[in-house]
Amino acid sequence: MENLSLGQQLKQAREALNLTIEEVAKQTQLKQAHIDSLENDIFILPNVAPAFVRGYVRNYVRFLRLPEELIGSVNYGEVKIPPVAKKPMINHHSRSHGKVLKTLTVLVLLAAFGMTGLWWWQEHQKDQQNREQLVAQTTSSSTQATADNSVAINLPTATETTPSESQTNAIAAVQTNPEVAPVAPVEAELAVQQAVENSSEPANSEVKTEQPQLPVANEAVNVLMQNQPTEIAVPLEGANETAAESAPAPAVIEDELRIEVTQATSWLTVRGAKGKRLAEKTYNAGEVLNFNGNEQYRLTIGAPANVKLYYKGKEIPLKVDGRVVRLRLPLAQ
Repeated sequence: MENLSLGQQLKQAREALNLTIEEVAKQTQLKQAHIDSLENDIFILPNVAPAFVRGYVRNYVRFLRLPEELIGSVNYGEVKIPPVAKKPMINHHSRSHGKVLKTLTVLVLLAAFGMTGLWWWQEHQKDQQNREQLVAQTTSSSTQATADNSVAINLPTATETTPSESQTNAIAAVQTNPEVAPVAPVEAELAVQQAVENSSEPANSEVKTEQPQLPVANEAVNVLMQNQPTEIAVPLEGANETAAESAPAPAVIEDELRIEVTQATSWLTVRGAKGKRLAEKTYNAGEVLNFNGNEQYRLTIGAPANVKLYYKGKEIPLKVDGRVVRLRLPLAQ
């Protein structure tokens, strides 16, 4: 049987079982024409795919109880592809195209992130510039208000007076007339009191008073008294003690943080724990801000010269140098 073809072996096995083609067709559900073609070594059937022909042969071989190695001994019209042709072809063009797409995607994302960061930075700079301009305006207005409220005090200067010819004649008349001399001490004392009162008045205010006309003798005595050095004793210690006793005691501040705007205006920003914004705007003179219940505070004061700051009842000194003050409370030990 080794020299026999597959079709001949199928036919001999069927005849050995005393079966006809019709009986085999009924039992295997194969067509008689297909069985006849297989026994005649025709394994390429019209309008039948090679895979189906292989299945027909497998069923027929199993039915006749022949070894299944015989199935692969014939060609069913299948096109065999050599192993070299089965290797997938590498498309270098598609790979380079994918790299270009990845590069473009990365560049677009970087450009988008860069534009977003640039926009945010420009907005931050604008906000910072507006805040600095507002603080500068507030500082300049407070400085101008302080200059307007200041008062220039001109101290009186000592002048040397020389008696005129009429005064010299008056002095000679006093010396020759003893009856007018007793009036001189009283008139001298009045002249000294009047000079003290005139020196204590503000220099910018002009006071016009009409003094009674005195005799020439008294006038000459006044001139003599003005030329002499005068000592005036002013009690300072008593005045200071009286002012201290009359000044009211400072009020006890119970708030944790207290901010007072004393004059003009000032920009204030107050933030509590975790950066929570408690206040942020320009406040006018006389406004008072009180805060409680926060572990720490961050403050930005535009015009520290116009602001008084109290923390837990104690006044916090502010540095007045024309710049914005930024500090944290409580202060670091």
